[in-house]
Amino acid sequence: MILKPNILRWYAVYTAPRAEKKVSERFSEVGIEHYLALQTVKRRWSDRVKEVIVPVVNGYIFVHILPVDFDRVTKIYGAIAFIKEAGQPAPIPDNQMDNLRFMVENSDEPVEFSQENFERGESVCISKGPLEGMLGELIEVKGKHKVLVRLERFGSAITTVPVSFIEKIK
Repeated sequence: MILKPNILRWYAVYTAPRAEKKVSERFSEVGIEHYLALQTVKRRWSDRVKEVIVPVVNGYIFVHILPVDFDRVTKIYGAIAFIKEAGQPAPIPDNQMDNLRFMVENSDEPVEFSQENFERGESVCISKGPLEGMLGELIEVKGKHKVLVRLERFGSAITTVPVSFIEKIK
């Protein structure tokens, strides 16, 4: 793929372990547009349960940059490398990033992320609830209906949706 030098695109950047929030802060300080998908989850310790804010995609942050900014991104402490395809940073289509953001920001359930490549399922539209209007693929995992949003060359975001909220796309 030939990257056009004057088009802003989304890319996934691998970060140092547990450094996603710090890298996000550093990107903000230097003006690099980025998205760190965060969600609040309940974590259980032996003596308590606490709500903590954690990345949806461990070890990665998404940047919206021009190809000329590749070096600028990887010079930020904690930003290790881009996800690449054929030796070049692999762009993620805008609509897929929009879907991921929409899912993370509006889902009532925690969003799971998997780099496993699921088999393509039925195309669905969510017809009710906070994710209404979102398009995705229906998958069934252990009896729970889940909607999958695929990020090309990267992985998939998944959340649980009641089956009554889902309609097949004709």
